[in-house]
Amino acid sequence: MGIGIFACMKQLLALLLFIPLFAQAQFKVTVSKSSAPVYFRGTLFDDKNYLAKDTLTGTVLSSTTPIKGGIYYLQFSSTKERIYFTIENKEQFSLTFSGTDVLANAHSSDPKNEVFLNYQRLEKSYAQLDSSYQAELSKGRKFKFAEKAAFFQSKTDALVAFRNKQLETLPATSTLALYFKALNALDESVPNRLDTEARDRFFSKIPFQDSRLLFTPIFRSLLVEYLSYYPLNAESIQLGMEKVMSQITCSYKSFPFVFDYFNSVIRNRNISQNTEGTIWFLKNYGITDPCESFTASQKKLFNEEIEKLSRLSANQLSENLILKDTAGLEQNLHQFAAKNDYTLLLFYAPTCDHCQREVPEMDSIASQIERIKNITIGRFAICNEPGVSRSIWVDFIKQYLVHSNTLHVEFPENAPQRAAYDAFSNPTTYLINRKGEIVAKKISPSSLKKYFAQQTNTP
Repeated sequence: MGIGIFACMKQLLALLLFIPLFAQAQFKVTVSKSSAPVYFRGTLFDDKNYLAKDTLTGTVLSSTTPIKGGIYYLQFSSTKERIYFTIENKEQFSLTFSGTDVLANAHSSDPKNEVFLNYQRLEKSYAQLDSSYQAELSKGRKFKFAEKAAFFQSKTDALVAFRNKQLETLPATSTLALYFKALNALDESVPNRLDTEARDRFFSKIPFQDSRLLFTPIFRSLLVEYLSYYPLNAESIQLGMEKVMSQITCSYKSFPFVFDYFNSVIRNRNISQNTEGTIWFLKNYGITDPCESFTASQKKLFNEEIEKLSRLSANQLSENLILKDTAGLEQNLHQFAAKNDYTLLLFYAPTCDHCQREVPEMDSIASQIERIKNITIGRFAICNEPGVSRSIWVDFIKQYLVHSNTLHVEFPENAPQRAAYDAFSNPTTYLINRKGEIVAKKISPSSLKKYFAQQTNTP
């Protein structure tokens, strides 16, 4: 039993996958000699090796490790095309392909996977709509949640109708039924940060208790969608994280995956009080480690980061910086701050593409706030790229930085103050007041705007 993979249109490719019932091998993939590699992957595979990955090159592949039911796929090296299929541990079925358009001519001996192949063909028929959306994004268009839903309405309607029809006959306990129901929940959802009832309805439809959910392509999307219902401040986001974490069963391997995602979310500079939120998260889920997922060395790193971030408390006096400007003259942060109502402390790298977009945006928003609030906002702009040439630094200033009410200074290569401000990535921005006190930390242009929108009284 085997398959051949050939480039010619008329040649046949047939892949047989076996999940035998005997004890030693939990799954086995048999494939004949092929002219090009085919890759077998789990949809959750990443550098943490949640799942094994194999290259099918004409050998018999087996494993003594039980496979977790979920969504897996084959990727063809010549075309990069993927064919997804569902599989349970110790399940047995075949997949066959012919021609160069493998999805168009794919079939399965398993009725569930035959349905799944038809679903993928329907998805592919809307490829032009997906391309149009990406084209709009590349032009700089920004979609609100409702606008995105309207853009894809025709595709959504067709896919939901297909899924609902198949759910009438699919085994209710099958992975494909689980997947289709979760996709329906995503498609019905249009996040609104003020609609708590819609948030609760969406959460109630996510089957966190089912271990197979982790091994689908949309586990992360479900987390993203749920947190999108919460206002962009750490206290609110924490409530959503706590609710999800309360549903995580440690034996399902979900905890480290969710931890990694939430750990990145809470650091987002668009979330106000993100440093306090990060401290809270690391203490409650890293140090406490309810699923015993972390080593002693990892917890040591968490503690070190907590200690570092704790030094950046709001309303504390910022550490003073005395740095040389482009003329070689020393400039004093606190003295400069005393001349303004507020001062933006901007850490950037001249070669950083993101800095080239964000630094001028930050300056533009600060200028708007100055006019609206009738205040002055200084800019203490720090070149935070050790080893960069002076000409590149000066060129960046000329092209991307304003020249009014701005001091352009440079961090020396081994500046100890870099650690005090946790300025190891660019851009990083703080807001300090006339007294030199930190009033907002690691902010983005949108969170700067939000900060002043919430201030009823300004100096």
